[in-house]
Amino acid sequence: MRSFRDRPQFLDGVLVYDAMMPALFVNNFIMNKVVPEAWRFQMLVFTLHLYDTRDVARPTSGLTSSNLKRLCAAQGIASPGRVSAFLGVMRLGGHLVRLRSTTDNRVVQLQPTATFVDIVEAWNHAIFTILDTVDPSHNFVGQRTSHDRLGWEMRRGGAETLLAGWRPLDPFPEVAHFIARDGGWVLLTHIVATSLRAHGGTLLEPISIDLPALATQFGISRSQLRELLQSAHGAGLLDAPPRNGSRVLPSPILVCAYLVWLASYLENFQRCTLEALSTLRSGVAS
Repeated sequence: MRSFRDRPQFLDGVLVYDAMMPALFVNNFIMNKVVPEAWRFQMLVFTLHLYDTRDVARPTSGLTSSNLKRLCAAQGIASPGRVSAFLGVMRLGGHLVRLRSTTDNRVVQLQPTATFVDIVEAWNHAIFTILDTVDPSHNFVGQRTSHDRLGWEMRRGGAETLLAGWRPLDPFPEVAHFIARDGGWVLLTHIVATSLRAHGGTLLEPISIDLPALATQFGISRSQLRELLQSAHGAGLLDAPPRNGSRVLPSPILVCAYLVWLASYLENFQRCTLEALSTLRSGVAS
């Protein structure tokens, strides 16, 4: 993680992350109800993982409401009711459809739609682009053209690290203060990237954030964003009282925590992608 963070192009990768990731969800009301908070994002990861690892010979395997509820309960991230609401939103948005099993009509499977798959593939491309920005030597974007399952294998590895006990936010309470709340991921990413862009990554000076525009783009309450800024100042994460989005001054502790957290997050995906390439190449060779 330290090696990844200390690469000369790392701050460039931070800016590309801010440019590409939130842009995937701008003006997408349904997805914005899913991704802006950490635990719902993990539910999304596990939704895809259950579908990707299904066993066609076992109709009760794969992505079912029961399986996702059990997995989320075991991980301690969501109650059964919350999982039902999550799946309902995903179906309402046209991202999942219900299909009755062809071998056991008592079982209802859930399947990602083409719309959802397109979003996931765009997310994969963004991750590979960001990783290539930080470390061009691997050329993940180019490798993806030769291995169409690279995104699938990368996601599988990421889900398995979470299932094995990786808790990406636990060491970073400063980051969790934002990302554990609705809209906090978008807001924190925007604060740090805007500050870095404004001063070349060398100074922390007050910046202004257009809270109404941010709220509209991502379907977040403006009052919720204002309250999050106020609570961050109260927790010592902003070095000046925010004035309704103006004079937002991130503390050095917040910026350092965010950069180290993002290095940890991206390094994990880099490692998963390298392992995926090894697996795919071995399959081709055999």
